[in-house]
Order: sequence, then C-alpha cells, then structure tokens
Amino acid sequence: MKAKARRFKFAPLVILISGLCTSCTVSDYFNSGTNVQKESINVEQANQQIAQAKAAEQARLELEKQQQAEAKIVELMGNQPIQFYSTLAKIYAAREFSPIWQDESAKKKFLHEYAGLVASGISIRAAISLDAISVTPVEEIQHDILLTDAFLSYMYYTKKVPSLAQNWLYSQNSYKADKPEDELIELWLTAVQNNQNLDFVNILSASNHLYQETLQYISNSLAMTDKEKSSTILYKLALNAQRLRIIPSFENGIFVNIPSYQLNYYRDGELVLNSRVIVGKEARKTPVMYSKLSNLVVNPPWHIPNTILTKDIVPKLARDPGYAERASLEIFDSKGNKISAYSVNWSQYVNSKSVPFRIRQKAGDDSALGRFKFNMPSSDAIYLHDTPNRSLFNKTSRALSSGCVRVSKSDELASVLLKEAGWSMDKKQRVLASKKTTSVPIQSDNPVYLYYVTTWIENGKVQTLPDIYGYDKLSAPNYINWNTVQKYL
Repeated sequence: MKAKARRFKFAPLVILISGLCTSCTVSDYFNSGTNVQKESINVEQANQQIAQAKAAEQARLELEKQQQAEAKIVELMGNQPIQFYSTLAKIYAAREFSPIWQDESAKKKFLHEYAGLVASGISIRAAISLDAISVTPVEEIQHDILLTDAFLSYMYYTKKVPSLAQNWLYSQNSYKADKPEDELIELWLTAVQNNQNLDFVNILSASNHLYQETLQYISNSLAMTDKEKSSTILYKLALNAQRLRIIPSFENGIFVNIPSYQLNYYRDGELVLNSRVIVGKEARKTPVMYSKLSNLVVNPPWHIPNTILTKDIVPKLARDPGYAERASLEIFDSKGNKISAYSVNWSQYVNSKSVPFRIRQKAGDDSALGRFKFNMPSSDAIYLHDTPNRSLFNKTSRALSSGCVRVSKSDELASVLLKEAGWSMDKKQRVLASKKTTSVPIQSDNPVYLYYVTTWIENGKVQTLPDIYGYDKLSAPNYINWNTVQKYL
C-alpha cells in the first residue's frame, strides 16, 4: 500500500512534464529558468555594448565637429590675438557662425567697461584685444569673434576679482585670463538667445557709484586733455576704479579704506559709526579682503600668531623670561600643559620659524586686543579689535599693527552689535567688569570690506590719500593705447 501511494504522488508531475516537452528530462525543466536568466543577462550586455558603441560614435562625431570648427576659427582669425580657440569654436559652431553682438547697446556697454579695465594697466593681453577690436571692420565676423573672446576674459575677471583683488589690482599686468565656468557661458548665451544681452552685461558691471563717477571723469578728461601728459593720473584713477568695483555702494556693512585709517559702519544707507583705525605696518600689510562678522568676544584673550610669536615675543623672553608675567602671558607645551617661562631656554628659538609652544595673553584691560574682538572668517587670521594703546590713534600715520585692524571706537561698535543681540548696556558693563571671556553671535548681516583706494572721483572732485603701501608708484605702462581707450570709454 505504501509503494502505491508513492507512485501516485509522482505520477501527476511526470504527466505534467511529459505534457510540456516530450524530449525534456526532469533536470532540463528545472534548469530552464537559469537559461532564461542567462539569456536576459546576455541581452542586457548586448544592449549596453550597443549603447557604448553609439556613445563612442557620438563622441567621435562631436570631436570631429569641434576640430572642424577650431580649424575654421584659425582660418578666419589668422594672426588675430585670440585666447579661447576651443571655446569660441564650440560657441560659433552651435550658431553656424552667425554673429552674437547684434545688440549695439550691449556691445557699447561691454566695451565701455572693458576699456576701463584696459586703462588700469592690469592686463597687457586685454589692451592687445581692445586694439584688435578697434581696427577690425564691425561688419565682419572676425570683429564679433574678437568681441566674444574679450568678453569671455571679462566674465572670468568680474567673477574672480573679488577674491583675487590682492593678486590682480596692485601691480601692472598681473591679471591672467582664464576661461569662465561653462555654466556662466551658458547663462550668457541663453541671455543672448532671449535678446537679454544688455541685461546680462549690466549685471556684470560694478554697482559702486564712485567707480562709475571715476570712469566718467577719465572719459571726459581724455576728450579734453593731452593724453600723454595726463596719462599717469588717468592710469591711477583707472586702477583705483578697478579696486572700487570689488565693493558695493556704501549701504550696509563695515567699510575700511586702509590708507584712510578710517572705519565707516553703514546701516540702510545711513552712517552709524565713523572711527579712526590702525592698520598693518609696511612689513605686515593689512590685506584687501571681504568677510562677514561672525561673533563678538567680550574680554578676549590673545592667542599669539606664530609670526608675532617668533619675531616679537620669543626675543623678549630670551632677554628676560620675567616678561611673561608682566605681560600676562600663559605658556603651554605641546601637550597643553601650562609651564613656566623660566623652564624654557628661549635663546635656542631666536630666529626660528616656529616654536613648540603655544602662548596666550590673558584677557584684561592691558591685553593687546583690549576689551573687544570682532571675529570674521579669514584665511589670514585678520579681524577687528580694541587696543589699550589709545594714544596711537592720535598719530597721523597709523600703519602700525601686525595686520589686524584696531578700532578706536570699539566700545561704540560693540554697543551697537550687542544691542542687536539683545544685550542691555547694564549687562555689557557687568560682563566687562567680570573679566570673563564671553562670545556673542552677531545677529545682523554685517559684511566687512577691507579695501585699498588712494585716488577716486567723488561729486566731481579728485580725492587722494597717501599711498601707504606703495601700490601706486608706477607710471602708466606703455601698452595702454589711450586713443583706443577714449574711443570706447
């Protein structure tokens, strides 16, 4: 009976298999799913190979098209001074070499701004480009290509100069052009396609009204004066105009024009505070930079930077370790342990570039930072701060610090910022009296602009300041063609 039951259980399976495939074995049936899966994988691999082949062919065609376009650019331009052959080829090939600069207002505005850049002397390459544009017939495609080549350089300049001003705007022929980002080029070409080229050019132009006034004065002067005799002053005005373009008009934020030794704090276009400042000495110049206030420290300790530590503090300690106690200095070894100044042979570290110690000056009225420190992100560890040496603010020349900006009215500035953070003046006085170091986040948006402008036009008059760092000493370079500049400026 048991044997018959076993035969009965297998019988339907045998019948089913035999009904599906008379030539298949049981193992064939169970392996059929694996074969289907393998076939599916093979089809997928084949599809991938086809897609890769199509992509490779497309890439080959695009490369061939690009090479043909570049060859046409070379043929069209000959010995003309072109900077961005590949980019120009891509742009014009996509347009079947139709002109871009159809909007005369956009063209005029761009050349006005570009002529101002050329007059500043920061790029001989820009001067060559402008000269080439000026002598090429406007009806020819070569003129259009030269304009676009110059505009690519100008786009790169306008986007990068705020962060690279210190490198580009303080010596002759210091700007080196590079291709702007592809996204920016696409934004411009879309604007051209939508008949918004002028709007795009206007966005790239500087908004600072002193910049615009200064360029207009140069333009007027070129029309009325002997260009050769006035070239030096016009060059310096143009150079300083480029320095002005990196800052907005004076609406909101803290503005420190380094050679003026002045800080101006604006809120909604109103001057909230004007204060004398002390800036970096010749050997330790205050850098041109943009940042934002992040926090205010009441009763700040001073973590002495390595440069000051090695050049100033170590020699004093080598002569007299007792200086540490008189100056309220705390010394820490590499493990963070506080040690005595007398336990170190400081003489061995004189003239060293670094020392294996960290030194901090305790908070207090005699601290180098005074009672307030105004922090802002900076790669150079630059910030604004108070100082106990109040008499130095009476000096006419105040390039005396190690790079940071000392603020005469730091108490008033702190009061404004603390009030915005919800502090009462009574709380401020209590914290000051406690000598406790307290950090307070800045509540409002407070950009900080440290800039360097010595010559500019304001209300139609030439304004000048001492060139304390010697950035303006050079005369106008001979590669500036003032006739070309006048034509477009």
